[in-house]
Amino acid sequence: MIDDSTGKIIRNFQPEEQLTVRIRETGHPEQRNFLAFSKDFENWSDAVTFQPPQTEADLPGFILKENIVFSALPLSRELDPFLKGLAAIKNPVLFPEVRQMLDRIDLPCSLTLYIALQCPHCPGMVETLIPMAAYCPKINLHIIDGSLFPEKANEDKIMAAPTLILDGEFRWTGAVAPEEILSMILDRDPSALSTGTLKNILEAGDADWITHEMIASQSIFDGFLGLLLHETWSVRLGAMVVVEAIAEQAPALAGQLAPQLMAAFEKKDIPVQGDILYALGEVGDENTAAWISQAVGDDAHDDLKDAAKDALAAIAERRQS
Repeated sequence: MIDDSTGKIIRNFQPEEQLTVRIRETGHPEQRNFLAFSKDFENWSDAVTFQPPQTEADLPGFILKENIVFSALPLSRELDPFLKGLAAIKNPVLFPEVRQMLDRIDLPCSLTLYIALQCPHCPGMVETLIPMAAYCPKINLHIIDGSLFPEKANEDKIMAAPTLILDGEFRWTGAVAPEEILSMILDRDPSALSTGTLKNILEAGDADWITHEMIASQSIFDGFLGLLLHETWSVRLGAMVVVEAIAEQAPALAGQLAPQLMAAFEKKDIPVQGDILYALGEVGDENTAAWISQAVGDDAHDDLKDAAKDALAAIAERRQS
């Protein structure tokens, strides 16, 4: 996979210290090419070691840092920015004004960069973004070769490279200055944050921040419902902590969740339905109680009947207090 001319470039790459790159584990057909590349790379380099696959994910890729994933084979035009990115992990070189803007980021964001190996502008974007994410752990950066993973590019409606997507919503096509990217990150409206970004905030241990911002704005963020309905139990559990806090501090605001949860109930599987019932017990009123009694009948799953019983008890207890 790596020819002699490419191998000589890799051999000449000598970072300040030994580097270890982890490999994502997937069932994707391209996984074998990432493994083959890592073995070839190690044959040429005494400075970089690749760890065997151990992190499950949707796309194969190289984990340069916990918040930086490179889902591309760094060949051709992308080899040089990949090597520069590896060097930047330990020592990111940034202009002072960019560093100052990075220091002001107070909540996580997601940046997805789509590239193509023959794209003349893509290497510059890779070289721009990796040092920023290496310096600021609140930036979750995923670099994807859209030609290698066309199904993912189609899913995200990618029409050209490079394309950079912030929080699954705002996007740039072509080269873009780091100051422009950071200005958009810093000016984000918290209520417009995506479910993915809110998930990152939860997993960073900042559930209190979500609670505070929703109470301050007196609104339930659109992306928050996705956390309560998420397929992963630990994500739903984190969201429940926020629901409990809002129900205690701002019960009227918490009540806004009830109609949305009831509307989603029928489309979910039993574990999620059980958690919906728990949340309704925390935020619901007598109308919610009537809906629960009707929605969970005698022929329902035993787990749902137990969850419904607990939810009705919680609502009744609140009405009496």
